[in-house]
Amino acid sequence: MSSAGPAGEALVDVHLHFNWDHRELISAAQVIEKLDREGVATGVVFSTPPALARELQAAAPGRIIPLFSPYSTPAARHHWFRDRALPGRVREALASGRYHGIGEVHLVPGIGPRRDNPVLLQLLALAAEFDVPFVIHTEASSHRYFLPLCRRFPAVRFQWAHAGGVLGPRELSPLLDACPNVMLEFSARDPWHYGNLAEADGGLSQAWRAFFIRYQTRIMLGTDPVWNAQQIDRWWEADEGWSHYARLLAFHRRWLATLPPAVAARIRGGNARAFYRLPSP
Repeated sequence: MSSAGPAGEALVDVHLHFNWDHRELISAAQVIEKLDREGVATGVVFSTPPALARELQAAAPGRIIPLFSPYSTPAARHHWFRDRALPGRVREALASGRYHGIGEVHLVPGIGPRRDNPVLLQLLALAAEFDVPFVIHTEASSHRYFLPLCRRFPAVRFQWAHAGGVLGPRELSPLLDACPNVMLEFSARDPWHYGNLAEADGGLSQAWRAFFIRYQTRIMLGTDPVWNAQQIDRWWEADEGWSHYARLLAFHRRWLATLPPAVAARIRGGNARAFYRLPSP
């Protein structure tokens, strides 16, 4: 495995998917080849169905960290929180030692779940009990949607997917100050998905630059190689997201290069290694 990519950097990607509709276009071995080519030393993966994360890990043991997704089928994304048997399956998966966290778990206003949903609360309790990361996706336009949960579960190690989607520094800062158990990751904050981070040429606003420097120990990097993400469950065609992987990483590397080297190093991999308790490279 080559740990040096085009920019001579080892990197930890904390937001990968290897789903049923990816697998129609790319094999596990080909995914690992892409990680090699792009200098990604470690990847955190969540899959639908969750067994595919283990398939990807089998292609590169010790390098892929599989998390247990609550989505056994594509349709489960819309009703997992009504599945009373799900917490039992999650407990079994974590107890087996084959999975090292829970996620990605979507909380979407208008779809669900409510923050007091019993299944969601049981999953959060399991994350605390097993002391594993919980990757949470909050599709809301305010940090206040997530704030009650991270306060209620201070023992849960939250990875906030996409840094809240469309949220900017002004809304992210209060939540990070209130919840020291939350780490941000900036997958899908590229120009082709959520945006609102850097320009296509990698330029950062003064507000974002100041934010990254201030919270440099609370930020991780990810890509989320899902394409046309605004069209949920494109059952009629496979997902070509992995074909864009190099472009996604190139975008993130451009804005990282504008930060002080020590800050960039933490965001590129140091913070993720600490969060996922990985050995030093």
